[in-house]
Amino acid sequence: MYRIGQLAKEAGISIRTLRYYDELGVLKPSFVSDAGYRCYSHEDVMKLHHIATLKQLGFMLPQIRRVLEEEVGRSRTERWTHAIRLQVETIRKEKKRLDLLERMLHTTLRTIELRNDVSTEELLLFIHALQSGQTGTATESVQRANRMKRFTPDELPIIESLPRLEENDPRADEWIRLLRDIHGHLGEPPDSPASRRLAERLLEIEGQWFGDREDVLEKYWEWIRPEPGGHEKVLGLDEETMAYIERIADEYLRTDKAGEAEEGK
Repeated sequence: MYRIGQLAKEAGISIRTLRYYDELGVLKPSFVSDAGYRCYSHEDVMKLHHIATLKQLGFMLPQIRRVLEEEVGRSRTERWTHAIRLQVETIRKEKKRLDLLERMLHTTLRTIELRNDVSTEELLLFIHALQSGQTGTATESVQRANRMKRFTPDELPIIESLPRLEENDPRADEWIRLLRDIHGHLGEPPDSPASRRLAERLLEIEGQWFGDREDVLEKYWEWIRPEPGGHEKVLGLDEETMAYIERIADEYLRTDKAGEAEEGK
């Protein structure tokens, strides 16, 4: 048996909290002495472990009491097994929810970094996804199916290795920085010094991501190209931006080839 003060000290819980649990009927001591001392058994400590874990997972005390009531009548082993399984399942769901939240926050953060703003529609979609508990699994499955239809088995690993804006990937941060700079120079002539610097950075990133598979790069580029007058399929890559990127890349490669030809004379 543990006296209330001893249990509070060992468990790192205040005596006041234990008394409150007693008043609510969540955790009553197995024995109360004639002098009024509350004493707790090993079974009570097990129940306290269950309560503490559920509280950490966000359960409210009324919810915890209902959970404990559902375990009445079961054997000690059954109660403990049920408690652990419930906690594991709750943790699994919470991890899934937090993973969704993290991915959505990464996307929102990079949207702000690129545009210096987030649209009302995007904010409402964010709120709706949080409220509905959507994990994005169905969307990801559809996207993967579309990739498999579009790209061959030897091309698919390249596409699936590309950085995703919803993930904590330094490559995605680098891409957003470049895209933000590109957006700031859309009116530049393709042969200007600024456009050439942007084209050099762009081609360097493309080389890192696609290697020497220019065929896969061109195929991917056409896949993400917006329909005429349509919305961007990838954040920041609208019609105007893609057209500018193509101009500066073509100009950079053209002048490079011309320079090589001059040197070869």
